[in-house]
This record gives sequence, C-alpha cells and structure tokens, in this order.
Amino acid sequence: MFNRISSLVLGIAMFMVFMGSARGGNEFYIFLFSLAILLVAALAINIKRLGFSWPQLLLPLVYIIGVGCIFVVITSPFLRTIFLGVASIVLFGLELQLGRESHYLQNVYLFSVFAWFLGLFAINFYLDLSTFWTVLAGFLASYFLIVQGFAGFSLPAKKYFNFIVALVCGQVTYGLLFWPTHYLVNAVVLFSVFYLLWIFSFSAFFGKLSIKKIYWQMALVFLVLVVTLATAAWEPLYS
Repeated sequence: MFNRISSLVLGIAMFMVFMGSARGGNEFYIFLFSLAILLVAALAINIKRLGFSWPQLLLPLVYIIGVGCIFVVITSPFLRTIFLGVASIVLFGLELQLGRESHYLQNVYLFSVFAWFLGLFAINFYLDLSTFWTVLAGFLASYFLIVQGFAGFSLPAKKYFNFIVALVCGQVTYGLLFWPTHYLVNAVVLFSVFYLLWIFSFSAFFGKLSIKKIYWQMALVFLVLVVTLATAAWEPLYS
C-alpha cells in the first residue's frame, strides 16, 4: 500500500511542482529550486522503500531530471500540461516497477537518456556555452548514463565499455556542434549513437548479440536518422 501511495504522491508532486514553477517570476531559478526539492523527496521515499540500492535509487532521479530538460524547452502552456500529465503517469509506473527487472524500466531509462542529451544541446544553444564545456558535459553525462545503463550486474569489462561509450559520445558531441541543425536533431543523432553502443554492449555481456540483431538495430537507427535529417530545417552555412 505504501508503494502505491508514495508512487502516486510523487507523480502528482512532479506535475504540481513543475507547473507551479512555470507561473512565477524568475521562472528558471524557481524551476531549479523546485526540481531540487522534488529530487530530494523522491530519493527519501525510495530509500525508505528499497534501502541504499543505488542503481534503483538513481533511475527516478535521472528520469525526473530528464523530464525537466524537456519541460523547459516546451514553450506552449498547453503542450507543457499534456507532456507533464503523461510524464507523471510514467513516473507513477516507474515507481511501482522499481526494484524489478522489466522492459518498462529500460524504456524509461532510454527516454531519460534522450531527454538529457536534448537538455545538453538546448543549454548549449540558449546559453551559448563554449565548445570545451559542452563536450566535457557530453562526456560526463554519457559516462554517468552508461554506468546507470549497465547497473545491476558485475562484470570486469564494464569499466572499459563505460569509458569507450563516453569517449565516443564526447567525440560525437564535438562533431555535432558544427552541424547547422536544431538542437533537437543533434540530440536524436547523439542518442542514436549512444543507443547502438548500449544495446550492442548489453547484448554482448549476456551472449545475446547476433548478426541478425546487429542488422535489425542498425536498420532501425538508420531509418530514424534518415527521417530526422530529411525533415530537419538546416541552417544555411553562409548568409
């Protein structure tokens, strides 16, 4: 009963906190403060439920931050409300599933990864960060996210894969900064690279990587990239 009630409370709290933060002055600072309060509350509730099981404790925090990244780039109040409503329901389901192995949690994790990358490129776009800090943030975020993605099992080779995935994503981040595309397009491309590295590594760890799976996943990502790039509004290189 406590699990259901606490899950419902967190879902409602995220909706109310984010929507409330969007209605005051100094919106961004209010949002950051509200986000911090929500993260502390989620951590406290889940520690009571699960103890100090860090992979399980971190996933809701990663998800909430990801929701925040998308929330701040949505400008329409109506779309913000719809997005937060759906995101709050997903958080409710996440909290109910927490502590178990499920495809639902994997999907939430992958959504969170994309949201973090979207936030990374949005921050670079709006705050005009230097290339160095953006690439460093891309590397560190990718490292943290891949460590979370490989959590739950012990394997000595994981530490090498963690570094390789983060290094590749850092390099891709650097290259994407020179693309004349919207930050949403950049996030999709970086996520696609991260996803392939994660799914191939994860499958290899458990002996489930096959030629058929490689072709299928690469074809899926290729289709996503073709649709994304073909419909993107490319900026002219020269004015």
